[in-house]
Amino acid sequence: MKILIIRFSSLGDVLLTTPVVRSIRKNYPSAEIHFLTKKQYAPIIKNNPNINKIIEYDSKNKKFINLIKIISKKQYDLIIDLHSKLNSFWIKLLSGSCKKVTYNKKHFYRWQLTHKSLSKNLAPIKSTVSLYASVLDKLGIELDGEKLDIFLPKNQNRIYSVFNIPNSAFRISISPGAKHFTKQYPVRYYSQLIDIMIEKLDVQVILLGDKFEKNLTTKISGNCKNKIFDLAGKIGIMGMAVIIKNSDLFISGDCGPMHIAAALNKPQIAIFGSTHPKLGFAPTNPNAVIIQKDLPCRPCSLHGREKCPEGHFKCMNDIKPEEVFEKVKKIKRKFYESKSKGVR
Repeated sequence: MKILIIRFSSLGDVLLTTPVVRSIRKNYPSAEIHFLTKKQYAPIIKNNPNINKIIEYDSKNKKFINLIKIISKKQYDLIIDLHSKLNSFWIKLLSGSCKKVTYNKKHFYRWQLTHKSLSKNLAPIKSTVSLYASVLDKLGIELDGEKLDIFLPKNQNRIYSVFNIPNSAFRISISPGAKHFTKQYPVRYYSQLIDIMIEKLDVQVILLGDKFEKNLTTKISGNCKNKIFDLAGKIGIMGMAVIIKNSDLFISGDCGPMHIAAALNKPQIAIFGSTHPKLGFAPTNPNAVIIQKDLPCRPCSLHGREKCPEGHFKCMNDIKPEEVFEKVKKIKRKFYESKSKGVR
């Protein structure tokens, strides 16, 4: 049996499909499973043993019609659409008479959850994983759990050693970026938080991000009084995952790396602004602490906005660095208590 799974983007969403991939592999152990995604997100599933082949789509250098031709020639028995947009629709339409199933993204339901007048009696969405798992219901398959899968490269220790990060310190990695502005904790707050943590808790701080977030991390580090490691733009997705794995705490907003930390079961703090966990975006991690403010204007959107529609941005501005610091302090104390008992 030959199966194609489609999820083009983004980083977090590709990672959130892995429980479904695992469940499909469990029920079709001898199947040849291919995963179609954009080239920049392929590394996050590169080492996944449940996937036989990754088909990388480079939207900058490859015409979409050529991708459709490639897919149609492979003669799949089953196509599982976990993207459910126009591009995956065309692939399904032009891929012959094989079986095709598409996940129920509950777009209208989630849209209702962003409106107070409509969401009063609506139940929150447990997780995005549960939405992806709707394809399993159509196949008569049970989801074997919501744990995300990430498989780090064999040379992970060498990757980590390149940056000479002290092993003796309590290491906190931070990914301050997000696709939309209203999902980003303010720059000035991050700088204040970092200085408080270093001065009061004697920790080592590492900033993470891609090349497009380098300007953001430069502003944060430039406003700090203390030395930090700024690795934004210097490492790829898997390098970021290695750093997170070797961290004792991870801090971020609602972003892709938040789900990397969840997949690794790292202690993490997720700061939510305009989006909301009830939309299904909370990290699937028992070690996650979510910080958010209950405001009448939240959530104002499904995926974030470029500016606050109310003009005050209280969802983030009301979360002071001192509040985040108190959570950090508790996590660090718990870490050393566990370490003294021989548990980490």
